[in-house]
Amino acid sequence: MIPGIDVSHWQGVIDWQEVKRSGVKFAFIKATEFPDRKTTLFIDEHYKANIEGAKQSGIYWGAYHFFRTHIDPVIQAQVFCETVGTFDSLPPVLDLEVAGCKGSKLNSKISSFLKETERITNRKPIIYTSGGFWRPYLTYEKRTDTDWASEYPLWIAQYTTTWPSLCYPWVGWDFWQFTDKGKIPGIKAHVDMNWFNGSLKVLQERFLPSNKENAGYEVGEVEYQTSGEPSSEISSQPSIELSNEPPSQPSIQPSIQPSIEPLIQPSSEYSSESEIEQKPLFRFLDFLKLLFALKNKKTPAQEKQNMIPVEDWIRDYFFVDSNSKK
Repeated sequence: MIPGIDVSHWQGVIDWQEVKRSGVKFAFIKATEFPDRKTTLFIDEHYKANIEGAKQSGIYWGAYHFFRTHIDPVIQAQVFCETVGTFDSLPPVLDLEVAGCKGSKLNSKISSFLKETERITNRKPIIYTSGGFWRPYLTYEKRTDTDWASEYPLWIAQYTTTWPSLCYPWVGWDFWQFTDKGKIPGIKAHVDMNWFNGSLKVLQERFLPSNKENAGYEVGEVEYQTSGEPSSEISSQPSIELSNEPPSQPSIQPSIQPSIEPLIQPSSEYSSESEIEQKPLFRFLDFLKLLFALKNKKTPAQEKQNMIPVEDWIRDYFFVDSNSKK
């Protein structure tokens, strides 16, 4: 998988050369947002510098818009695309985290934004969201309301040490934001850390314009192969393994079932389960009777002939006569 980050004005001034040297291959950069209950567009104060810094450092970049529902989605898409200009690296991204409506109404608004953005840029936008937002808001009425979203790449946010859970209607994910507390050289504050689910070549083929695949970026670079689960923090000297091949999936070999003889073989005198059920069980009381017979030097046959009441022989065997006590 390929490591990346996403940034905004919260990360302050970024030294993109140091970020590049830390191993980051891509970055999503906040561009625009309509703050809650406001009609004035907020443009991230660092977005131009961040885009330029990523470009000059050879880091693939993409810009994102923080979506709100109180502004017409088509207008949001237009001002977002106008602000950023040409998306000559990664596709535009729609950031879904909050909403003022649910269900089919919200689905319609989001779909309108994505279609307008795609019409303007001729690029298929990426959807950023989390299962905690998507499930209660987008599938509020019924899951099939979100079937339209399967055609868009998914960037999932899930802060976990395990693999991200599936989010309908997608069968997987393309980008995974796994922590918001990353630390890397070139950024003083904590930063969101991400993985791309594929090799560098796959990232280039799927998400870069064909005429930009090799322009200004290193091609055929080594990629990160994770050892265990992604860490929530990355030090200035990350301890990672390098590989020229994408990490392979675990090879699952078919298990060979050995022929194992049962530890306890059934007795040959029982030919079927029904016969086993009909055979009288050797009871614990029978065992005690046998012990009592042996104690008195009697054979089981003699014991049968001279049977005493159960209460008497048990009392005689387990209790000592009080007259015999010293």
